[in-house]
Amino acid sequence: MKQHGNSALGMVLMILLMGSLTLHTSREMLGQGMTLMADEQHFIQHFWRAQSALQWGLKLNWPPTEMLSCQQENKAGWRSCLQRGENGKGLLKGEASGSGMALWHWVSTRDNRIQALPHGWIDYCPQSKPELCP
Repeated sequence: MKQHGNSALGMVLMILLMGSLTLHTSREMLGQGMTLMADEQHFIQHFWRAQSALQWGLKLNWPPTEMLSCQQENKAGWRSCLQRGENGKGLLKGEASGSGMALWHWVSTRDNRIQALPHGWIDYCPQSKPELCP
């Protein structure tokens, strides 16, 4: 009879140990998931701020004589730059200040106004050399 009690106590201790290890592992996995979710949330916020800067840049008046010009909206933290190219085309950059997130869009330029080209949205700088990116 004593052996049955000891083995039952051993099984209870084994189950408690296994449950404790399972809870610890679950807590660590949850912590990692929360970190990943926070990173994803920051990325999404920066992406939409850059998208807003890009749309804001499409509404601005741009100096027709400058090949590269930038404008900044301090209240919202947006920065938009226009690099004029050949044949009335240009590259507009929208950037979320302080995040490093930037989006580009090919545009047509006429005097001081620009218009987004269809299917011209890009999430990376399309220039072959980094120094050519606005």
